[in-house]
Amino acid sequence: MKAKLIVQNLSELNHYQKVLFNRAIYGYTDNSNNNAYQYKRKGLLASLPHLRLLKGAIVTRKEGLIKLKPIFKKYKVKYQIYDILINKSRLKNI
Repeated sequence: MKAKLIVQNLSELNHYQKVLFNRAIYGYTDNSNNNAYQYKRKGLLASLPHLRLLKGAIVTRKEGLIKLKPIFKKYKVKYQIYDILINKSRLKNI
């Protein structure tokens, strides 16, 4: 199946911007009341079939890329897109 490899570059962002971007994409765990309660906040990738190869490298379908582009633009993240072929069963179907 055809897929897109997205390689992102966060080197020009400051630490705060990197944290906000990563939370928007991957999600995070929120703690309250001195860690008595934990809440899992989902990121955008939680709803998309994807494969995270390395830090900064994601494989997804074309539809996933369309949903990711506005996040990249919002946080001014530089990225490159490559067309690849991948076995359909390798993508995490959520």
